[in-house]
Amino acid sequence: MELDSLLPTDIPGYGIARGVSVLDRSHPEYTPVDIDLGGITIDPKIEADAGYDSEPNGVGAGSAVFDFNPSITALDAALGLGAYLAGTATAYPAAAGQNLSGYTAALGERAVLPRETLSLGVAAVAAQETSFGLNTIAISKPVSAQVRPVRGNDAIICGMVTLTPELSITDYRFSGEDSQNRTDYRQALTGEFTPGGPARFVTLLHATESRYQNPRFNATTLSALAGVADAATGIWNIRLLAGAATRRPAAGGSLIAPVLEASISWMPTDLDSLTLDAAREIDDPDQESAAGYTLTQTDISIAHEYLRNVILTASFAFSHAAYFNTPQVESLYAGNAAVNWHLNRALALNASYAFSDRQSNFLKAANQHIFTLGVTWSP
Repeated sequence: MELDSLLPTDIPGYGIARGVSVLDRSHPEYTPVDIDLGGITIDPKIEADAGYDSEPNGVGAGSAVFDFNPSITALDAALGLGAYLAGTATAYPAAAGQNLSGYTAALGERAVLPRETLSLGVAAVAAQETSFGLNTIAISKPVSAQVRPVRGNDAIICGMVTLTPELSITDYRFSGEDSQNRTDYRQALTGEFTPGGPARFVTLLHATESRYQNPRFNATTLSALAGVADAATGIWNIRLLAGAATRRPAAGGSLIAPVLEASISWMPTDLDSLTLDAAREIDDPDQESAAGYTLTQTDISIAHEYLRNVILTASFAFSHAAYFNTPQVESLYAGNAAVNWHLNRALALNASYAFSDRQSNFLKAANQHIFTLGVTWSP
């Protein structure tokens, strides 16, 4: 599910629109010019950064760090087709064992019909599991991981009601850690009732079957939530849902707990935006090992347009896991502040600071500070 925050929002089946954000403001004099090839819009991009990491992967001594991230997006509006391909490489000269590399590929199709919209997306990701992830195993260097998701949904409009059934299958494979290998089968049904005003009444039914290589780790999670959503064009987007969920593992007792989803994006002025996400759940779609837990997380981000070509951003995220049937707990804290300066349509400079911190009563504490300067080129 992390793909939804990493992929461009215009790839059908993937990506989550920011809702209301300064980052979506149009500045034609600084927006890269896409390449048009026979109706296909192509957006290539190269990002490169250099800086210092105080503790790569939360272990060992500090090191200089170099990142190189090329990507290309291709869209065919007439066919509703979108494709994305990106590579990433991170090098630590003083800690070569912590080097990272990988790729992301995604393909999506959206068909807009008179009273429904069909979306289908497939993706392939090669990445590494690190210490800064909830439920990760105790590792001293990154572990290679392969993720293969396929998902589809159909938004059907019936008068004032919109029904959206969704299906997905995601396969996870970890190099040398077979106990983490699994396939998740997810089904969801979202119902929205719009009685005529801006507010919508929303219900969400969700089911996940996790099937591990070791069957004793298998589990089924069911949840039901209901609430409201509201939107004011260019001002705010709000979604508040609450309900209950149950987890039924193959081994051990079942669990029932209240769950919550909240998302608020707001532009108090034309130059500022704020986004807040919060959730409490017992089914974490990004969990890595087989140990189940109740997840509580919040994420707040702000953006300010200092000048038309200078954007300031900052974010803070907190995640807390309370593991089933044990006193074990784990918390992750992550923050980021950045300045993005668009020199022209093709070139932008950025400076950023990020930190990650892990606290747990069963794992060694880990802490990381990263300072980088970078450039983004859109040829």
